[in-house]
Amino acid sequence: MKLILKAAVATIFLYYLSAAIYFFAAGRWDLTLAWAYFTMNCAVSLVLVVGLGVKDPGLLKERMKPGPGERDKLFRPVSTVMSVVTVVVAGVDAGRRHWWPVVPERLQFVALILVFIGMLFLTWALFTNSFFSVAVRLQPDRQQVLVTSGPYAIVRHPGYTGGFLYLLFTGLALGSWWATLTMIPAVVLTVRRTFLEEAMLREGLPGYSEYAARVRYRVVPGIW
Repeated sequence: MKLILKAAVATIFLYYLSAAIYFFAAGRWDLTLAWAYFTMNCAVSLVLVVGLGVKDPGLLKERMKPGPGERDKLFRPVSTVMSVVTVVVAGVDAGRRHWWPVVPERLQFVALILVFIGMLFLTWALFTNSFFSVAVRLQPDRQQVLVTSGPYAIVRHPGYTGGFLYLLFTGLALGSWWATLTMIPAVVLTVRRTFLEEAMLREGLPGYSEYAARVRYRVVPGIW
């Protein structure tokens, strides 16, 4: 219960802080779909925290404090900085400056739905794979085994499938074309991360090469 509470408090703080930065940058509080974005993020993340805390506390602990062996020390710090930049740019663009034509409300709503779908796909992967760490690392300390069920029967890295939807459409969901452009570095880093993780798993996880021969696509069925 302490682990769940700690993770829930951290989640609520993260999204309250993100919302505060966005609306301060916007200089106004009446951006309804932006409120929907932050509320949805917080709600889904809280469901995930509680669900993992009950179903798989070992994974929740790993995601809060990964074990040793991280092979991608660039992704998390850079993506954190870019997330803050995106929120600030989106707020200023949507609320103050309108550097580019205003994002139509219907398009913003569609983007919000696509972000939600991305989060659901990521959540599905998390509940399926007990070794879905925030670090790119092999986990012999947790007796890691190959997972091939659920979304892993469709693509080899379904978490990144959801992550790409989230990254690509967050800027539009927050009402800014420019904020979409600020997510490009995070998208590039995520692509790089998939290559690092793929190489690691082929090298060190028994059965992965055979699995990769059966499930041909990494992230997008029929494409990549």
